[in-house]
Amino acid sequence: MEGALSELIHIRAVNFRPLQTDIASGDFSPLGVADSIPDFGTSSNEVFIWHAYAGILPITASEVIRFGMDAPRGFNLILSERQVQPDCHSVDTFDFRIIEPMEISKWIGQAVLSGDLTVSANEDNNSITDQRSIQGIGHSQILVLSPLLDFKTWANQRGMDGTPSSPILLNARLWTVMGDLQGPNGEIESRKWEIIEDPWSQKLSLAHDLEDLHIAPTLRTIAPHESKWLSRSKLDEEIDKIIEERRRGKTGESNSSGTVRSMLLQKWSLKSGTATINFSNILIPGWIIELNPKRVLHGRNGRLYEF
Repeated sequence: MEGALSELIHIRAVNFRPLQTDIASGDFSPLGVADSIPDFGTSSNEVFIWHAYAGILPITASEVIRFGMDAPRGFNLILSERQVQPDCHSVDTFDFRIIEPMEISKWIGQAVLSGDLTVSANEDNNSITDQRSIQGIGHSQILVLSPLLDFKTWANQRGMDGTPSSPILLNARLWTVMGDLQGPNGEIESRKWEIIEDPWSQKLSLAHDLEDLHIAPTLRTIAPHESKWLSRSKLDEEIDKIIEERRRGKTGESNSSGTVRSMLLQKWSLKSGTATINFSNILIPGWIIELNPKRVLHGRNGRLYEF
């Protein structure tokens, strides 16, 4: 976590630089000093930034008071992975602010979803195999699609500014189809298709922006109800529909004016029984919206879903 915090502070802080100090700060480790950190609304001309490591016990007011006795004069910002007792915030012996774990997680999550920060996570994949050569392929790192909406803009357009929210990731699948496209006269083209199964909207779609995939951050992941995944028969049916193409015929016929190219559309379909279909897990960015009841905002289609 300290590495992610340091990297994000380097990106977001104004004039960030190392903090040279001999202070015996106990559980508070110096991260650096900056002119300001706009994300936290700091208005001081100099911000001393500290990190409190994760621990079992929460930070107490007495710890904060002891730290304040040695802290540098000026504004001290403490990024805490430990829970914080409420009376810590009322300590008035020095100028400081504590950012609690939930706010830090949200800050990092928003940075990852916006592309400013990349954090890796490992996750196991499931696999299934049947007569149509459907296989699960494992990856050590799960990838996440880029969001297609900005949460602040979305909330503003709906009069929901200030509604509590937190970034999350939604389970989906990326299907890779290897097979032959067969024309009306027996022509064969070997092809590869990549298809996203989005169980939240219960749709399949050809993947067009896979070059924008990035490694999934360490965020809460939400799985849909099992019934939301397409059944085996429905999956076959929908994949065939997506892959099928209609092409203008290349043949022509002659009349008194010469040769006329056919305007009829010919069907090219996935050759039955020969395709190999693999899937891997993929994630969709989103947000939990603190409505009553809670809803999940889909980061690509902008719709709200129950979970």
